[in-house]
Amino acid sequence: MPSGRNLNLPVILFLGILLAGCAYFNTFYNAQQYFREGMRLKSEGNAGQAQSKFDRSIEKSALVINRYPRSRWVDDALYLIGRAYFEKGEYARAVKSFEQLELVFPSSRYVPEAKLYHAIALIRNNQPGAGRMLLEIVKQRYPRLKATASYHAAVYEVEQGDVKEGIDSLLKFIRKFPKSQHYLSALRLLADACQQTGRYAEAVEWYQRYQLQESNPRKRTEAAVRLAQCLFLDKKYADALKAAREFQGRYSDLDEELNLIIGKALSALGRDEEAVAVLVNISSSNTRGAEAAFLLGKYYEQRREFVRARAYYDTARLRRADSDWGVMATKRAALLQAITSETTSVSPSATALFLLAEIHNLNLAEYDSAMTIYQRVADSFPQTELAPKALLAKAWILLRVKQDSANAVPVLNRIITSYPKTEYARAAQEWLAKITLKIQQ
Repeated sequence: MPSGRNLNLPVILFLGILLAGCAYFNTFYNAQQYFREGMRLKSEGNAGQAQSKFDRSIEKSALVINRYPRSRWVDDALYLIGRAYFEKGEYARAVKSFEQLELVFPSSRYVPEAKLYHAIALIRNNQPGAGRMLLEIVKQRYPRLKATASYHAAVYEVEQGDVKEGIDSLLKFIRKFPKSQHYLSALRLLADACQQTGRYAEAVEWYQRYQLQESNPRKRTEAAVRLAQCLFLDKKYADALKAAREFQGRYSDLDEELNLIIGKALSALGRDEEAVAVLVNISSSNTRGAEAAFLLGKYYEQRREFVRARAYYDTARLRRADSDWGVMATKRAALLQAITSETTSVSPSATALFLLAEIHNLNLAEYDSAMTIYQRVADSFPQTELAPKALLAKAWILLRVKQDSANAVPVLNRIITSYPKTEYARAAQEWLAKITLKIQQ
């Protein structure tokens, strides 16, 4: 009669095989779970936490390959490693993993997706030629991936600065693949690209379409901010004000940007006091804070409240000195310092006014303001040497910047008539001669 040990041997062997299979399956299952958690965290904006999940997914997938190299999960694990590296932004490593999968497992069900992400990883790893060529292969060879490949080709065009081509590609994508998983992302990218290229009315339309289909309230509000910006840039100030106010208060970190739009729209509508009341509440040490302080400085400068204006210009500089607003604020603060040091409480001197005009002309490129101040110098201080100099500077703007020789001619004639023995009169005569010659030709 057989012993109990011999009777149990087949059962033991079977259980051993079963447990081994369960072990590598569980390891790969854990790898999948970590990857899914990483993707969820990444979509929620928690990039740091997502990275650790992708690392764990890579670790578990590598265990499957190293401990169970003949299991049926090896190609799954290799693909998952490539995807995890891709989502981490480690594109060179992702490329290597996808290449290994395609080489060792050419018949794997993951090869089509691997080629797709391989192509995108090449593009993002500064190999755009090879990446775009592989994307075309994917589109031709795998019809079910054509939409995704087309979307990423358009994304590449936008990211590389070929924005107009990218817009055309995105328009084609939206028309051709309305049910694609990338449709919403394409709408948003198209709206952003239109805004970037100054096509504000089109951008508004695409932001509105995006908002109607986006279920995430945070993303809808972010799109609303951009929509309000486009309305403002398109000089539809009342609409911009309405759009910004509609979404104000929903997310505190977006309110500052919305308040800036509201303040600028109110100012453009001539509601200055309301604008000031909004702008003073923007206090962050960033570009928006610098812009708000600069606008307040300019408001008080125009009201000739120079002390308050300088205070706000200094604030703009302190908030973000390296921004355009910080740089302009520094220039204006220096200008106001020069003016206040050379003026009385009654009226500025010719030198101070001329310096102000020069700043508007040469530093700020605000040519209309510069011409107004140059004219004021000539009218208020006609007996000074700065009068003809100011008139000649005004004529220069009319000729070189405005391309307006018709209005430059009377200014030049005034210099010649009123200041005939000056170097400015000689320059005016030369400029008139060139204008006359050009007309004759």
